[in-house]
Amino acid sequence: MKLIKENKILAALMLVGLIAAVFVIGQRFVVEKNSRTVDYVLDYEEAVLLSEQSEHNISWWLSEFADMGLSKVGLHEETLKSLTESEKPVKAEMVTDLRKDSYWMNQASSEVLEMIETTAKDDYDVLVTAGSDEMYYFIKRAFDERYSSHKVTYLKSENGGFILIDGNVEDSLHGDTHKSYLTDGTGFRQSTEIVGSIIMYVNLGLLPAKVEQIQAAGCSVEPRVLAYKNWNDTDVLKDVAAQYEELNVKPGYWIMGSEVVPGYDDGTEALSEYLNQNGITIGIVEDTTQRQNISPDGMEDVINNTDYNVVRVFSVWPYIQYRYGYYGYDSYQEIENSLFRAIVERNIKVVYYKPMKEKDDSYTYITDVNMYRESFANLEKRLAEHGITVGEASPSEPYQVPLWAKFLIAIGVIGGALICLKSVFAVRQKWIYVLMGLGIIGAAGAFFVAPNAAGLLTSFAAAVVMPCIGSVWIMNEAIKEKDRLDRDTGVLKLILKGILILAGGIVIAVAGAMMTAAPISSINYMIELDIFRGVKLAQLLPLAFFVVIFFLFASYLRGQKKKQTLEIRDVRWILNYDIKVWMILLGLILAAAGYVYLARTGHETNVEAVSLELLLRNFLEETLYARPRTKEFIVAFPAIMLFVYSMVRNLRLFSFVFGLAGVIGLTSVVNTFMHIRTPLELGFARTGYALIFGIILGIIYVLVFEVFYRLYRKKEHCGNA
Repeated sequence: MKLIKENKILAALMLVGLIAAVFVIGQRFVVEKNSRTVDYVLDYEEAVLLSEQSEHNISWWLSEFADMGLSKVGLHEETLKSLTESEKPVKAEMVTDLRKDSYWMNQASSEVLEMIETTAKDDYDVLVTAGSDEMYYFIKRAFDERYSSHKVTYLKSENGGFILIDGNVEDSLHGDTHKSYLTDGTGFRQSTEIVGSIIMYVNLGLLPAKVEQIQAAGCSVEPRVLAYKNWNDTDVLKDVAAQYEELNVKPGYWIMGSEVVPGYDDGTEALSEYLNQNGITIGIVEDTTQRQNISPDGMEDVINNTDYNVVRVFSVWPYIQYRYGYYGYDSYQEIENSLFRAIVERNIKVVYYKPMKEKDDSYTYITDVNMYRESFANLEKRLAEHGITVGEASPSEPYQVPLWAKFLIAIGVIGGALICLKSVFAVRQKWIYVLMGLGIIGAAGAFFVAPNAAGLLTSFAAAVVMPCIGSVWIMNEAIKEKDRLDRDTGVLKLILKGILILAGGIVIAVAGAMMTAAPISSINYMIELDIFRGVKLAQLLPLAFFVVIFFLFASYLRGQKKKQTLEIRDVRWILNYDIKVWMILLGLILAAAGYVYLARTGHETNVEAVSLELLLRNFLEETLYARPRTKEFIVAFPAIMLFVYSMVRNLRLFSFVFGLAGVIGLTSVVNTFMHIRTPLELGFARTGYALIFGIILGIIYVLVFEVFYRLYRKKEHCGNA
């Protein structure tokens, strides 16, 4: 490239940055290769609901799932809410509701009424009625051992008893707000209905009967502990540990998923120490948008204190459970696809599994055990093709990118940014060197003062700069071929030139992808404690850059300019340019296409792929080692070949449209590597497949376009004759 030859020092900086990025990428490859197992945890409560709709009991189903490889069973600790909704003789109610219930007040014993009258001072207290000694002592033990700092009053009866728990306004859960008219005519009164209390949801412990049932089926218990502020000091954690030892429960994973981590009211040290002493791996649950994780307060401190002994957990959310028979499949295929993508593409090490349900049905489970057997057997086979085996989940090494590597990459990005600057503005070489020096000094200062922010900025800058350099490469090479070749050059030669220029652009994009990924390849990004948030902007800026350079080069080619750089008269010319209606329409079409393109990046919008495209994705996913990105091989990569073709044929409007679409491909390659949770080998494989398929489709597109071009030229010739 001419600009590279004229700026060897800047090119050398880029090379230094690229070498540092390659070093980091190599280190990350090693980390990813050493973590290749996945495990399953079956949700007990949903398995019970499945059994109730089938011909077999829960013990039978637990044994069957264990035989499929799901020998770990997730069991939530009991709460007053869960006991009330179960068949157990337990009822927990707000005292304020009881006082409004005249029937209950008339039926209650004098001892209970006296306890409420003398103890319950406000509307936030909870009264528990236990109809058996077993439940009474189970609940009493929890409040004695875990929540002794709270005021609790007991009243034993002949069979069971009553427990009054003192709550406060911070514990209450509120419903709708109501307004009532005051009869004295002074206005309205606003009140909020109290519908419950956090007290209903605090953990009471594991029911021994459930634990014994799971263990008798040949499974192990993976307990789930939920914790809430003000009901969560170290006494809770001590009792949890004591009960696990008593019931012979040995957790393999501590799956996070509540408001705070257990023991949080007194800090996170107790939980960290317990996990370290018992070799328990932390499980962080990916949220429903597949972006970042559910993060209880204190979780990151615990992760740091355990030296990142952590794995990502994929919960089979309800919307995935319902995908039985989706997209025209006859059964479990799309649910299996969802699990496969989570494990292979998103660094998931534990699947928290919930049984399948009928399509869009929140109640009816799939009760054919063979469907589960086939699904897990097929999934295991597909995972084996990626070197992933089913077994105890293996946490990734707590790798951190060296600061020196980030700094060298930043220097490389500075070199690339200055090359982009020279492609637009006629900046004298001495000022380029001044800017280079200031940039290097500024980068050094940034990494000294705020290393994390500087690393993110470096990654973002690389994601913008390298596609811009790729755009300049494509533009320069296309202009070179336009100058060398006749307008009516044979189509096969144009196809060959298009392939070579496309390949060169992709090489630059891949280099940019590595420089983008390397600074944020630390463990905290691999498990998505932190994420790169500049994806959409990083994709938009190179498109804007291409519009600028296309205008400059196009004006230069028409002889309107003596230089290929931006001048004052260019701005004046743009401001005075007559806008045509067709230009407005084209702009609106491009804006709409751009919105869809950006909206479909990630999972935060409602703009989704159509079913046909999803089926194509699934086919490619099942057929190839890695699914290439559809926008790359169907649109963007062939568009670069069409751009070269249109430039030589002097089709200006088509050159602009195809060039703009081609830049999307360059940004997409970089975007593939921004998802640090995705293994690098998958990113390289995706890009390779996309390039191969893009070339094939590009050849077809160019040949089809050539037919229309020849017809147009023939008609134009006849009109002139």
